[in-house]
Amino acid sequence: MNFDRFDLNLLRVLDALLEERQVSAAARRLGLSQPAASSALGRLRKAFSDPLLTRVGNGMALTPLAVELQPRVRRALDDIGNALSAATSFDPRATRRVFRIGADDYSSVVLLAPLVARMRREAPHAMLEILPFEEPFAERLAVRDWDLAVTDHWSLRGWQHCDVLLRETFVSLARQDHPRLGEAVGLEDFLAEDHALISRRGRTPGVIDGGLEVLSRRRRVALTLPHYLAAGAMIAQTDLVMTLPRRIAGRVREMDGVRCFETPIEVEGFDVAAAWHPRSTGDAGVTWLRKMLRESAG
Repeated sequence: MNFDRFDLNLLRVLDALLEERQVSAAARRLGLSQPAASSALGRLRKAFSDPLLTRVGNGMALTPLAVELQPRVRRALDDIGNALSAATSFDPRATRRVFRIGADDYSSVVLLAPLVARMRREAPHAMLEILPFEEPFAERLAVRDWDLAVTDHWSLRGWQHCDVLLRETFVSLARQDHPRLGEAVGLEDFLAEDHALISRRGRTPGVIDGGLEVLSRRRRVALTLPHYLAAGAMIAQTDLVMTLPRRIAGRVREMDGVRCFETPIEVEGFDVAAAWHPRSTGDAGVTWLRKMLRESAG
């Protein structure tokens, strides 16, 4: 390829084609007609001497070269965007930018809800997309699927570009009129009850189980849930006991008939952090979003 003769405008088309994997969808994303997008794909195929997208059944698949190009093209466009944004000030009240955050269930409830409220006041025309946190998060940040990843610090281990937002501890819950548990709950009474566990993967050990293993004790988990949303209803309507992060438990306790008590075994807490890609360090919009998130956490 002769770089001096390559039309750099085609990079935006290439980025859209590689992400959408459909000419019509890429055209809509860029505000082009489908014939114009098809023509651009033809020019790209000629420039790279590769089909880039090939027909597979009813869809399109990336060629090996296209797979290799996708993160590099995304990075190149990000670098150009960051260079341009560095030359201009970021105005929250005027921006119409779409911010994307990959977040776990806890962070969405505890951190992002107040962030959204603040953004509605300070950046009324901006849009926030909250997406499920999933691995590999570094790749999501690299290809700019997300501006930030927000989850427990352990899941972001090894990643240098992080802000620790808060420290969380645990507390246990039962229904107010539980027939066997009084105000003070000892370990034997605690273990005599059936337990509920928040787990996206089903029957996996929770934070309690590691501490019990040290004591050569076990509990019986009778119910697992993938999200915190249903926790209060499950506790209020059953004799189950559940151990939750303290800030989540505070919200669950607002339901009638649910009470909190100190867990009768030492449970290690966890930090919650936000991660970003190093290329975003000079992005005024992401810097503003990080600041809003830190202040909302505080």
